[in-house]
Amino acid sequence: MADLWPNYTREELFEVQKKGRKPWHDNYLVMFSSVWGGFSTDPHLWGVPPDDHMVHRGDAVFEAFKVIDGRAYCLKEHLARFLNSASFLGLELPPEFDRIEDILKQAYRLGGHEDFVARLTVSRGPGSFSVNPYDSFGSQLYLITMKFKKPSPEVYERGVKLSTAPFPAKSEFPGIKTCDYLHNVLAKKSAIDAGADYVVSFDQDGNLTEGATENVAVVTVDGQLVVPPFSKILKGVTLLRAMELASQLGAPLLPKGVINKDLKRSELPNIAAEVFLTTTSFNVLAVTSWDNRPVGSGRPGPVTTELKRLIEAELSSDGPHTTALG
Repeated sequence: MADLWPNYTREELFEVQKKGRKPWHDNYLVMFSSVWGGFSTDPHLWGVPPDDHMVHRGDAVFEAFKVIDGRAYCLKEHLARFLNSASFLGLELPPEFDRIEDILKQAYRLGGHEDFVARLTVSRGPGSFSVNPYDSFGSQLYLITMKFKKPSPEVYERGVKLSTAPFPAKSEFPGIKTCDYLHNVLAKKSAIDAGADYVVSFDQDGNLTEGATENVAVVTVDGQLVVPPFSKILKGVTLLRAMELASQLGAPLLPKGVINKDLKRSELPNIAAEVFLTTTSFNVLAVTSWDNRPVGSGRPGPVTTELKRLIEAELSSDGPHTTALG
């Protein structure tokens, strides 16, 4: 019986890859891989060994951060969280990590764009397809940069629709940013299937937690910003900045300040004047509909609007929360 598919040589496979450009490749800029020990600006050549434990077990940690006008926002905070995640998993950082800012600066020069998102990953590394982490011959570092497209002004003006995930929030290691995101994927799928933009989960006791890749915060009718306990959620870098900035607002916007505490699903319709999401990609975004019910006035509220303005001002400055790459 004749073979149905070719068995490519290295040279033949490279030729096939050159012809296989995909539409999403237009958003990709640069990849660094410690496996190669260098960079590539050709997405056809990007790859991770299939026996890397990140691929078949999700055994890796990552961070994604934003660069605007050549300045990385909250880079030190993202790297600190990254180190915490790696330590929790017992991941030994590869030697290339000691030069991570140099790697990022070279990626910036090679990418040719002032605005981009950088995704930094350290994996357990290749070496067998088992669950045994000691089968790996060593951790690996991957950095990918992609074009950043700002959300349209209309999204901020009208807010977004939120839905509730049909299953409880994940309870294992919520504060660690690993590459095991199956729960998040299925939660996001439930939102899209329900006609919503984003999703949030509640724990088994009915307390608010977080979204698929976003943190959520509630402004109560009596003027308090409430965030779920950090023991139950990923401590978002943008969320922390929003909380720090919110703590400075005071009356009349937030006369009762900022607090971490549980919020029951049953009480939210009665106490929520505003709800907003935070994440690297859009900073602060108002939720104006939740499970097909309006939130507050059904328009972005004053606290959300002010926090959005303050973070955008930080992004465009040379202050302590931005790192120039040029």
